[in-house]
Amino acid sequence: MYKKTEFVVIILIIAFFSLAAYRRNSVWENDLALWSDAAMKSPGEYRPHNNLGLAYLDKKDYGRAMDEFRETLRLNPRATKAYLNIGQIYEERGQFKDAVDYYQKALEISPDSTGALHFLGNIYEKQSSLDLALHYYEKAQKTKQDNPRILVSIGSILQKKGLFREAVSQYRMALQIEPDIPEAYYNLGLAHDEKGLFNDAIYYYRKALELKPDYPQALSNSGIIYAKAGRLAEAIGLFRNALDIKPDDTITLLNLGVAYEESAKSMGQSARRKEFLDKAIEIYRMVLKLEPNNMQAVESIRRLRTMSNEQ
Repeated sequence: MYKKTEFVVIILIIAFFSLAAYRRNSVWENDLALWSDAAMKSPGEYRPHNNLGLAYLDKKDYGRAMDEFRETLRLNPRATKAYLNIGQIYEERGQFKDAVDYYQKALEISPDSTGALHFLGNIYEKQSSLDLALHYYEKAQKTKQDNPRILVSIGSILQKKGLFREAVSQYRMALQIEPDIPEAYYNLGLAHDEKGLFNDAIYYYRKALELKPDYPQALSNSGIIYAKAGRLAEAIGLFRNALDIKPDDTITLLNLGVAYEESAKSMGQSARRKEFLDKAIEIYRMVLKLEPNNMQAVESIRRLRTMSNEQ
């Protein structure tokens, strides 16, 4: 049997390890805490810094993320992923030239880097250099033929080139490999939307939203279809949901203003009509805060003020 003093020591040891386990569990509660802890304990290791950068990137803390990726490269100048991650920050900021430079640096180290090739394609697609974007997407596909995201990207270029069937084929192939890609369903919706096949478009937008409920483009585009069909209350709801996610989207704001305006037309000379006209004016003012020279908003406010005064 243990003596009393030995028993106390054992209890203290158990308590110490229980406390250590508790503290360790708190560190593992999220990636940011985990990799902060790892980077602090292993400051000379590059991987914890890269992973800590990713945790900051996930929270859109671009400054701290950039610091960690630069530290990663200081420790390992051939860390391809750090170049890609810095490129993504520049791309997110709209600094496309800097993003391209870092993606190219990643390619110099790893010429068959699927990520670098794909990201370069994304950059050139955003700049409407469709042939160059397609060139990089196809090179990326050669490195990984069954990557569904690359198939979606290739489909996007084909769609922008007006090749409807070829684009749809790429999206369907992507969904055969991975059935839960919201972007593939969204692009299918967009392709059918552009063809005037609105019922099909709504179906695909809904599929995208089932997988990604906070998909502002799918919400906004669905709203446009409902507005065209005269279902203005539903359209207004969808536009508002989209703006809850992306409040600075001027296109959605303009469409919401138009939806309020069109709703007011069916209300006769009533307080409700004035309420909707005032809401439309308020929305157009929000557009002008974001884009002071937006003539559609300027003209709409002038017209709606006249209508309100006539009431």
